[in-house]
Amino acid sequence: MLILIKLTFIIVLVIFFRSGKKVGENGIRWAVIGAVGYMLVFALTMTIIGETFIAITLSCLAVYFVRARLLIPHQTLD
Repeated sequence: MLILIKLTFIIVLVIFFRSGKKVGENGIRWAVIGAVGYMLVFALTMTIIGETFIAITLSCLAVYFVRARLLIPHQTLD
């Protein structure tokens, strides 16, 4: 289980870093935002529910919505 948690954490870091660089902002700042969001949701879910797969799923879902919210100001209206 620990390898799956670490793997999803690394994927979150890479996705947030690349998203930040793609919109022309500081990728490290975006990666930190994604990492903190992932860790907070994972810790809360493990505390409340206690299931690893559910915690990973909810953490990934939460950071997906955080990333979508961060990208909103950068979308152009065509």
